[in-house]
Amino acid sequence: MADTFPFPENEDGRRDALRDYAIAGTPPEVEFDHIAKLATEIFGVPTALISFVEKDRQIFKAKVGFDASETARDQSFCAHTIIGKEVMVVPDATADARFKNNPLVTAEPAIRFYAGAPLTTDSGHNIGSLCIIDSKPRPALTLDQQRTLMRLAEVTMDHLERRRLHELNKAAFSIVAAMPEALVGADEAGQISFWNPASETIFGYTRQQALGKPLETLVAKSGWHELKRFLKDSCTRRAPSRLSVEVLMRKRTGVEFMAEVVPASWEQDGGLQIALIVRDLSAQNSMRDHLRYLISHDVLTDLPNRSRFLEVIDQHLRSDDPFAVLKIGLDAFGTVNGSLGMAAGDRVLKQIADRIRQSVGEHTTVARLSGDEFGVLIEGKNYSAVAETIHAAFKDPVLVSGLVAQIGASVGIVSVSSNEAFKDANSVLKAALLALHEAKAKGGATVEVYRHAMSVKADGQRRLAEDLKRGFEAGELELFFQPQIDLENSKIVGAEALLRWRHPQRGLISPGEFIPVLEVSNIATRVGQWILESACRFAAQLASDSCLIRVGVNLFAVQLRDPDIAKHVQSALWATGLSANLLELEITETTVLRAEADVLTQLNLIRELGVGIAFDDYGTGYASLSLLKRYPLTRLKIDREFVKAIDTTPADTAIVEAVLKLGRSLGLEVIAEGMETNAQAHLLKSLGCRFAQGYLYGKPMTAAEFHNLARQTHVQPTL
Repeated sequence: MADTFPFPENEDGRRDALRDYAIAGTPPEVEFDHIAKLATEIFGVPTALISFVEKDRQIFKAKVGFDASETARDQSFCAHTIIGKEVMVVPDATADARFKNNPLVTAEPAIRFYAGAPLTTDSGHNIGSLCIIDSKPRPALTLDQQRTLMRLAEVTMDHLERRRLHELNKAAFSIVAAMPEALVGADEAGQISFWNPASETIFGYTRQQALGKPLETLVAKSGWHELKRFLKDSCTRRAPSRLSVEVLMRKRTGVEFMAEVVPASWEQDGGLQIALIVRDLSAQNSMRDHLRYLISHDVLTDLPNRSRFLEVIDQHLRSDDPFAVLKIGLDAFGTVNGSLGMAAGDRVLKQIADRIRQSVGEHTTVARLSGDEFGVLIEGKNYSAVAETIHAAFKDPVLVSGLVAQIGASVGIVSVSSNEAFKDANSVLKAALLALHEAKAKGGATVEVYRHAMSVKADGQRRLAEDLKRGFEAGELELFFQPQIDLENSKIVGAEALLRWRHPQRGLISPGEFIPVLEVSNIATRVGQWILESACRFAAQLASDSCLIRVGVNLFAVQLRDPDIAKHVQSALWATGLSANLLELEITETTVLRAEADVLTQLNLIRELGVGIAFDDYGTGYASLSLLKRYPLTRLKIDREFVKAIDTTPADTAIVEAVLKLGRSLGLEVIAEGMETNAQAHLLKSLGCRFAQGYLYGKPMTAAEFHNLARQTHVQPTL
């Protein structure tokens, strides 16, 4: 015998379903005894059981040829039957590893043959089985015999369900007095014959006052005709067209109220009996209105929500009158949540909602569309003045938690003069969103009006994203590498891995064309991981050829938001065998600012691995100097914008010199990007910049070309 018995996947749910039938401790019942007897006759076996499996035992509701009323579950054959959906057959228990040591096999009743069909509820739970047993081995059941046993199990469940419904009917009478709806009974003459406590509450008549009164007393004059017609329809039709009707009823005081009436009728003592369940809809209608409001409004700002705003747009599209839709997006609102907390952020949103409301006049709908986006619908063509008023409302700072927060906003506008250009509300809102994206792309705090070219551009980016996904799966993406030089000795000390797309028809596609699309696509994470693993693999190949060169990999924003990015980096190192000090991850100021707060934790874990972390394009973003202190950086990369005119523009020279001094003070390496001339190289070197990359020493090149270049002791300028 096995030490344990198998459990169905949802054992708790199965036992709950079994308890619903209230079988334990009940006496034998003739319906079930008859099924067990029938099973022995059909299959020619001495024993048949209707068994129900509880937590630690199985109990028998019906039994033929078996003395015990229950057994332990770990001895139960049926405990195995309830695992499956089909008949379980054991031709010879002594030859079955599950049962050969079972006391029911080794001792009385010496079970040899067993076949059981699961008893399955409507909810899909197997609560027991109908089984047949013999003390002699028997052949396996044929398919027809298995079907017969399954049909007997279904008949058993039918009896069990009727039994449960009967018990429920008995229980129903005990709860009628507690039900919140009025239950009014009437005889064939229409005289009230039953009156529960809720009827007293709803109508105001006591039981003594109500009994014997005409049913018509409870109905308003205008509703009596409809109720009589409905009662007649319900009593004469087997399947009424409606289950309930709303009728104007009347209280004892004469107050009329709308109620839902559900009728029932039956024959009793040769006469027709009628019962009415009457539900007062006054509170329900009030609640329905409240729920409708909650469904269509934003709880925080009390403004209409996105769904309601779309309905309003649809209404205006159908009217054919001109209107405009504004989509307002807050600029850098994430910094408020990040620095002041979400509760303070909610207070800011409420203030912003109030400002927008106060900025617009009549014939205008204001809605909150999402977290930090609002929508405004302006009737007519004169939307420019309203848009400027709304935009101006954001010039004043917001006071929250005793602090002043400057919240800017970008606005996208779409003007709709007819419904020819827009098929539905979603297309209108999409156009406003495209205009908003254009406003944000220009730095924010601006207003942009939708132009058809924006849709053309968006469609092009969508097609490009689809083609990019296909290209990635087809292996069209590859890594190029640009050398990083030690200016002291002209040796290659590093390489930046740069993604290229070799399109089968278009050839090499410019990174500036596809990288922005890739960064916001649904394959960005997969491509980022592929870049990381491919770059590590290439760096490991270089190391195996005695070229110990550090390879830099740019991280997408979506990778920084990944809570497992440190694990992915470690996996890439382990998979390729690359030493951690030969890998550098490059992040930008903008990427860090948009990332989640816990990105710092992941970057610290990466740095603990021994991997370098470089701040790319330093000086072009909005990062404060505090980021250099907080983040575990190892290197700053001076943006090419400051390098290209370093030998002709004193301001650029000063900026580069300041970054170099800052790096030395913080113990950070500094590398200059975009070095293209010998003059730039000499000046950078004189300023104390030791490392640089740029066209002077090599453009981005294929892995094979870089490998050949890396074998050289010194690299000569190519320009």
